Amino acid sequence: MVDDDPFVLHVLSALLDEGGIDCVQATNGRDGLRRLSDELLSLDLLVTDLIMPELSGDALLLAVRELGGERDLLIVVASGYLDRARTEALRDAGADAVVDKASGLQPIADAARALLSARGRLAPERDAAAAQGLPVARIAIRRTPG
Repeated sequence: MVDDDPFVLHVLSALLDEGGIDCVQATNGRDGLRRLSDELLSLDLLVTDLIMPELSGDALLLAVRELGGERDLLIVVASGYLDRARTEALRDAGADAVVDKASGLQPIADAARALLSARGRLAPERDAAAAQGLPVARIAIRRTPG
């Protein structure tokens, strides 16, 4: 989880932890990209905000999909500034899901769980582990104010 907003980092981390998803965290974009590079093989999902300083969400998506050639990592792009054209462009660029944050942070956590479940990374036995408070998947999330 990468987020330069400490409040969002804390709340979204808690939502994901409650769902049995163990989060790797960083507090800014450069550190987040570095963590992603270091942890890529152990991560199941990346969630990135679209509008952020230093490195935008679409640039991060491009870095992972095109420059890094990584196709297996699930990617969710979250933003409060989405329109139909931008959403389609993000999906065409390789986003597995695009989430409008206007409804809050829960839809981001829901998208993460749905993608992980669809890939079999939150199978029923993992859901049981989540109910016991055991981490069952690792994700990286990137978000900035705005």
